[in-house]
Amino acid sequence: MFNKSLTVVLPVHNGETRLRKNVSDILELASELTPDFGVLIIDDGSNDDTYELAEELAAHYPQVRVHHQRQRQGLGSAIDYTQRRVRTDAIILHDGVTPIDASEIRGLWQRWIAQSPAPAQGMSEAAPLSGAMAELANLPAIHAAMERAHKRVLGFQMLTPLPFDEAFAEYGAAEATNTPRNENPLHQRKAGIGEIPAMPRPKFLTAITNFALGE
Repeated sequence: MFNKSLTVVLPVHNGETRLRKNVSDILELASELTPDFGVLIIDDGSNDDTYELAEELAAHYPQVRVHHQRQRQGLGSAIDYTQRRVRTDAIILHDGVTPIDASEIRGLWQRWIAQSPAPAQGMSEAAPLSGAMAELANLPAIHAAMERAHKRVLGFQMLTPLPFDEAFAEYGAAEATNTPRNENPLHQRKAGIGEIPAMPRPKFLTAITNFALGE
């Protein structure tokens, strides 16, 4: 088990019949990966009892939070909200459409841990590569990113939050306001960040590209 924080994000539209089991499975699996974890349910304009069930789960499990969108806005809006609001070390977001396989979370988490830089101990930092050598070293990563970007986004994927200054770019920290309990950002780590108002939706294709690239 690693001492890193994790948020699993579930965009849901009319998913009341399967939400309880999905959340239970994810909570059980996440507890095996890290002691610092949470689940964010984004109710995407459901017209069944998804939101009421999500609120019930949030009342029962302290690790669960809910964000309610009155109208259906799709995956792009869920990505934007998550990137601006969630501040855990790792974020794993579902596509909101395909059946949920909680075991995918373990594989993504393990790959993310393996790729996370480890602090050097007793060794001097290696000199950075430059010029053609640096470009050559980056080719495998570039090809892997391009391959992921051209695949259809399915299941769970890693998501990178926006930097603090970009998340506040359009409103500024001075305009932060209090929001209801279920709207609070998850795992805020910097004192004084507070809650921020809802942000405008990005261009959908840009959001999807960033999601696929893990940016």
